[in-house]
Amino acid sequence: MRYPAEQKAETHEKILAAAARSFREHGSDINGIGRVMKELGLTKGGFYRHFDSKGDLYAEAVARAFQQTGDSMIAVAKAAPKGQGLRAIIENYLSEEHLNRPGTGCALAALGSEISRQPVKIRERIAQTLLAFGDRLSPYLPGRTPEEKRGCFIVLLPGMAGVLMTARALPDSRRRERVLATARSFYIKAFATQDGA
Repeated sequence: MRYPAEQKAETHEKILAAAARSFREHGSDINGIGRVMKELGLTKGGFYRHFDSKGDLYAEAVARAFQQTGDSMIAVAKAAPKGQGLRAIIENYLSEEHLNRPGTGCALAALGSEISRQPVKIRERIAQTLLAFGDRLSPYLPGRTPEEKRGCFIVLLPGMAGVLMTARALPDSRRRERVLATARSFYIKAFATQDGA
C-alpha cells in the first residue's frame, strides 16, 4: 500500500511532466493549468495541493524542460565523433524533428516571448535554470574560461531558439527547411569549428 506522501510526490511529478510538455506545445496563458489537470484526470482545485501558485508550476515546468533538453543535447554530443559534439548539438537542435516537436523540445524556442512576460521572481528562477543548462553544455562550447564558454552559450542558444521560432512561424515547409539549413551552416561555421569535445 502506498503512503500518502509517496502518492503526492508521484502526482506532483506527473503534473510537472505534463506541464513541461503542454506549456511547450500550447503555452500556459489560456487554460494552461486546467488543460494539464484535465489531461491527468485531476481537478483544477487539486492543483494547489501540489504547487503554491501557477508561477511556481511554470518555473518548475520550464526548469524540467531545460533539464530534458540538456539531457538530450549531451546524449547527442556524447554519441558524436570526438571533436564533433557541438556540431552534433547544432544539427540536432536545428533539425526538422525538433522543429516539429515543440512539446519535447527547447523551452526557450517554444516559450521565449512568454517567459519574458512573467513576473520578475519567476524570470529570476528561470534565468538560474538557463545558466545551469549552459554550464552543463560547457564541455562542448568554445572558450578558454568558464566566462567565455558562458558567453558563447548566451549567444548560441537564444540565436538558435530564434531561428526555430521563425521557422515555426513559416507556413511553407520548404522555406522552413531552408531557414534551418542556412542557420545550421552559419552556427556550425561560427561556433563548432572550435569544438574540442
